[in-house]
Amino acid sequence: MISIENSIHGNGCRLVLSPNRSMQWNELLCFYLLTCLLALVIGLFFCLQGLWLVLPFSGLEMLLLGIALYVTSRNVYRREVITLDNRRIRVEKGVRQISQSWEFDIAWVRLLDEAAANSRLPRKLRLGAHGKFVEVGEFLDRFEKDALAFKLKGCIILV
Repeated sequence: MISIENSIHGNGCRLVLSPNRSMQWNELLCFYLLTCLLALVIGLFFCLQGLWLVLPFSGLEMLLLGIALYVTSRNVYRREVITLDNRRIRVEKGVRQISQSWEFDIAWVRLLDEAAANSRLPRKLRLGAHGKFVEVGEFLDRFEKDALAFKLKGCIILV
C-alpha cells in the first residue's frame, strides 16, 4: 500500500509504503484463540476416549501455529518511508521504529527500474546515487510497483 503526503510548503513529498494486511492484530489474536479452543475441545474428546497422546500433540500444533502467526504478523507491520525535499531524499525502513536509513543528494539520485527478463522473477526498484542503491517497495506487487515508480519520478521532477 502506498500513501502520499505533500509538504506544507509545497516543496517536497513523503511516500509511506507498507504491505497489505488482511487482518488486524486483534482479529488475528481472536482467530488464534478460537482455533486453540477448538483444538482443546477435540483433544479433550480424544483424551476421554483413552487416546491421551492426542492432547500434547494438539498443544504443540497450536504453539507452532501461534509462532507462525506472530512471525507473519510482525512481517506485515514493516514500513518504508521515502522523504523528498529540495536537497535530499531519505529512505527509512523499519517495523515499529527506524532500523535502517539512507540519504541521497537530490541532484544525483537515480531511480533504477530493473524489470526481470523472466516474468516470474520480481521487479526491483532501486533508489540511489554514486553506486550506492537501496531497494524500495520489495513487498509490493507488480501493479503497486508501477504506481510507485510513476509517483517517485513525478516527485523527483517536482522537487
